Amino acid sequence: MMDDTVSAPEPLPEPMGVPLLPSPAEFAGRVAIVTGGSAGLGRHLVAALAGLGTEVFFCARGAQAGEALAAELGPRGHFVPCDLADPAQARAFVAQAGAFRGSIDYLVNNAAVDPRIELTAATVEDFDRIIAVNLRSYFLVTQAALGYLQAGAGKAIVNIGTTNWMLGEAPFTLYSSAKAGILGFTRALAREVGPRGIRANMISPGWIMTERQLAERIQPGDRESLLADQALKFLLTEEHVTPATLFLLSSAAAAITGQNLIVDAGKHMQ
Repeated sequence: MMDDTVSAPEPLPEPMGVPLLPSPAEFAGRVAIVTGGSAGLGRHLVAALAGLGTEVFFCARGAQAGEALAAELGPRGHFVPCDLADPAQARAFVAQAGAFRGSIDYLVNNAAVDPRIELTAATVEDFDRIIAVNLRSYFLVTQAALGYLQAGAGKAIVNIGTTNWMLGEAPFTLYSSAKAGILGFTRALAREVGPRGIRANMISPGWIMTERQLAERIQPGDRESLLADQALKFLLTEEHVTPATLFLLSSAAAAITGQNLIVDAGKHMQ
């Protein structure tokens, strides 16, 4: 008589030690840097990392919001007031984070300014400031962090971009120029630091309904227009970007580098 009992399948082995799914436990006790971490996407990510047990060093120009968040997070939240447009301040911020344990596991370049400036009204000073914060700071912070990243266990960089430049939105010529540069920076960086075991990727979010965007930027009809253009019919929030960032930081993404992950509910399909 045949035995019809169905036995449970043997679990698949993890290929070469790579976890099949990101493990929250791997973030505990590690050190992360997040630039522009006191509001919006950065704030949500900083809170998530601290909640996973990561020592998070984050910076912003305004001290009030950053200090309030650090107090809310407790001892794992390390706020450093910093204007990333100033090279000396950017490097000092990284040095402070690196001195904490002698290594850094994760770097998320997130800081940005997004003024709406018509090209005909833009000044050289406008252009220089936008480039300094949105692109040059990525170079400065990454360069200063490389030695610490190589000494760390995570060895992962995520650069936050935008889909704005892909769509040719106006009036964002200056902003889009800087953000488009992040893609080239990320891909070349991935090739250069790969031999050190360091990965570099980019996330390009769509229009995220942060507190600031809702208060200052959303106009009548914007929500309806956005939903009409998206394949998925819901508005994006910080909660949709943080998991993607954590995935790219995690060892589950061990073979992913030099990539641009678009998180925009299907508005722009590359």
